[in-house]
Amino acid sequence: MELKYGVLAGIACVVFRAFEFYMGWPDSDLGQYSAYIGILIMATGAYLCVKETRTLNNDVISFGKAFYSAIVVCFIISIMMGAHAYVFNSTVDPNRQERMVQQFHNEMIKQKKTEIRQIDENARTYFSPMGQVTAESGGTMIAGLFVSLVIAAFTRSTKKYG
Repeated sequence: MELKYGVLAGIACVVFRAFEFYMGWPDSDLGQYSAYIGILIMATGAYLCVKETRTLNNDVISFGKAFYSAIVVCFIISIMMGAHAYVFNSTVDPNRQERMVQQFHNEMIKQKKTEIRQIDENARTYFSPMGQVTAESGGTMIAGLFVSLVIAAFTRSTKKYG
């Protein structure tokens, strides 16, 4: 169950993320808002998994089981998003790292910062393919943890007597 919804929601997240990159949103101000759509896709996949699991168990699911199902879905999505980040940043757009370093560099010059070399080095590390894998997977997993807690709290149910 978790694998099915994890892969389906993961594919939806990867397709949306590819569309985001195609539109240039991550490198613009719009990028900070488009991430919420990915969280919504992840939450939808986790919710549908928990709902189907509950239905298969005669409308009974504990908080722990609901949380487990949701977090597994989110984990699968985070792996897929990390893989997408690596492939995109290493093969599809390998020049993105230097573009982002230059963007940070120009911003620091405007702000008259003195430690520009260190900031350039930090930006180069963050925007490397492995840096993006870490950021993408880690960010997705942290969001998935909170999404899973909320879904588990709202979908849990106890045994019905009567």
